Amino acid sequence: MNSMRTQVLFLIFALLVLSVLGSGCMNLVPGDVTYKSGSITFMVRSEEAIPDGVLEVAVFRLQDFKQEELSRNADNFPFKAGDNVVTIPLALEKGNYRCFIYISSKTTRYPVVIRDFEI
Repeated sequence: MNSMRTQVLFLIFALLVLSVLGSGCMNLVPGDVTYKSGSITFMVRSEEAIPDGVLEVAVFRLQDFKQEELSRNADNFPFKAGDNVVTIPLALEKGNYRCFIYISSKTTRYPVVIRDFEI
């Protein structure tokens, strides 16, 4: 009886894990961040259109084992299926930077993606 209970609990756990992994949580995948001509640019690949998308990008300068927030932008961003190019005007000096990319919609909050880049 105890073995049967263990198997049922394992099956329930496995189904929960599969439903979380298969729920489309990686529906949006941001690419590498580049800096050119006073703006940062990156691409977001979307498996499906998300007309109520919201994009938030926080940029930090990395220096002396610290990170200092330089910019935070949030706005509605309707994602189309396929590749979406995001460009944010931002004057940066030479150095190392980190972007935190937050994407959400009315029904889903996607995992935060962190991208480092250097100028």
